[in-house]
Amino acid sequence: MTNNRYLGMQPGDLDGKPYAKYWNPEMAPLSPAVVQALLQSPYSSEEGLLFSESHRLLEPGRLAIESGYTRLATGEMYVAVNTPMPEASGKMIDWWFGWHSEESQRYKLWHPRAHIRAEMKFSTADNPAPGDRERYVGNTSFVDEYIGTGMQRLAIQFRPPSEFGLDESRFAAAAVQTAVCANVGPANAPFNVGKLVHLIRETPDGCEMRSRFWLGRLTLRTLPDTHVVNRLPGSRQLARIAVGRELGHDMLVHCAMEMAHLASFLPQLYADYH
Repeated sequence: MTNNRYLGMQPGDLDGKPYAKYWNPEMAPLSPAVVQALLQSPYSSEEGLLFSESHRLLEPGRLAIESGYTRLATGEMYVAVNTPMPEASGKMIDWWFGWHSEESQRYKLWHPRAHIRAEMKFSTADNPAPGDRERYVGNTSFVDEYIGTGMQRLAIQFRPPSEFGLDESRFAAAAVQTAVCANVGPANAPFNVGKLVHLIRETPDGCEMRSRFWLGRLTLRTLPDTHVVNRLPGSRQLARIAVGRELGHDMLVHCAMEMAHLASFLPQLYADYH
């Protein structure tokens, strides 16, 4: 049986792939801003952003933590990463999220030192959807990747921003071009362990990605977050047990590396397909 779960590329993996030139296993070092965030984290819990306050991402300016991590009063680990993306745009990000999970080779372009495998629940190869967002919103990406030293098999369920407290009617006024939102959990289990937002805000030279993760709250996938089962007492203690401080560090490093690497080639890759 062929093992299709491995880091890097093997002979033949990129044969005939028009995007082969973007495979670059040499990744840039962490930016000084991220290194500083790692040195200063964990920040005080009061400086973190509760998931119920996610709408504050539409406010002008900066929040208390743009890059860093902390333990929230809810017990969840909160991770924030700010990634400058010169010459990129929200349209490119939406296209990327609908494109990259169709082949593991595409997924590996993103983080050559951590990404192993990706597969969409519903193939987007021949999807006649009217736009790039329709290719991934409502879909699930099953991925194998390293976060720190541990290999994770995850189900990333992409959802509309409205389900994450983000009013799309306010996006234009806030210079927000798009927001990628998802619930995340083990691929082989019926529950989720976190939520993520990658909010794209316009800048003079392109855009910035403001990534946010809320990790540690266990919820059953088949039930809404507001269901009584998903709001049982003790969830705060469970979050502290389920997610250690090291995950905040590892998630910050992982996200900072992959998003900076994506920014290095996405504008050119997007141009190749448009």
